[in-house]
Amino acid sequence: MTRARAARLTAALCGLLASLLLAELGLRLVIPALSPSGRIAQTVGRAVELLPLTYDQGAIDRIALGQAYITFDPDLGWVSTPGVDRIGIGNQGREVHYRHNRAGQRADRDYAPTPSLGVRRIAAYGDSFTYCETVDMSDCWTRQLEDLLPNSEALNFGVPAYGPDQAWLRYQRGGAAWHPCAVLIGYLTENVNRAINRFRPFYYPAPDTFPLAKPRYIIEGNHLELLTSPARRPDDLKDPAWVEANLGPHDFWYFPGMFAIQPLDWLDVARLLRTAHYRFEDAAAHRQAGQWTPSWARQIYRPGTEGFDVTARVLVDFADRAAAGWRAQAPRRAAGAAPPAAYPDDRPDRLARRAGGP
Repeated sequence: MTRARAARLTAALCGLLASLLLAELGLRLVIPALSPSGRIAQTVGRAVELLPLTYDQGAIDRIALGQAYITFDPDLGWVSTPGVDRIGIGNQGREVHYRHNRAGQRADRDYAPTPSLGVRRIAAYGDSFTYCETVDMSDCWTRQLEDLLPNSEALNFGVPAYGPDQAWLRYQRGGAAWHPCAVLIGYLTENVNRAINRFRPFYYPAPDTFPLAKPRYIIEGNHLELLTSPARRPDDLKDPAWVEANLGPHDFWYFPGMFAIQPLDWLDVARLLRTAHYRFEDAAAHRQAGQWTPSWARQIYRPGTEGFDVTARVLVDFADRAAAGWRAQAPRRAAGAAPPAAYPDDRPDRLARRAGGP
């Protein structure tokens, strides 16, 4: 290398370092940190959270100690805490009385393992809409269904934030042993996104998100293969680096370094550039996810996309398994009993159909 070329290379490197230094200095002077951790920067009057993000680790302790209406489960991710009787704040800001029976069902009474002869027992599985997270038990649809149908019981196995895969796994854990003559599978249009998620904050990084892991299915050849959650105890989830290494693979919503500190994060400019990349990727992934329009449905509910293919197989296999259990109950079925059915349980679905969507 000639002396002149070496000098030009040195000058270029010095210029690059000087530019980075000035950018770093500018960020630290012009964009003051709003929190002790320096994670929040103020830009043009708008707060922007820089990577790495955080999740509520205190919630992990509360869940592990049984101080929440859900509890950690190594196989399902989480389940409704048995025997809960507490007042909480629903997602609409009003007080809600949460009561679970000893089996962890949303109910204010226990049910016998086997229904009395002539009693129609219905079992409902799904997410927070099935669970009735925003209302007291007296206003829950399963209670109202039970009141409307003579000689009937409606068991509510719904769990907040569940995906269809978790609902199916919960049924596999012993749903047939409750001897339902009908199984209702609650399904929210948005649930297609949960079927390709393994750590909920990857998909929904909000302060009130359950910081828990879940199993998910992938399609191998012509069948579903279960990816179990590697988190066998709640404390596993307190280490963001462990979470990303073990739950990032096969999570559609995962972005590297979303929660784990990276080597160059001591530089604000590196964090800003990384955050800009994440926000661009996140916006592209979520661009249609919350718009609840016919165009969103056509984009997401398309054969060949991972979310659609996995969700469709999960729901079909769930219905087939439940139907097999229904047929096995033939000697005990009451008159009028029906096979399993999936029901849409969200208002946006209906609004989309009114607008001419699917």
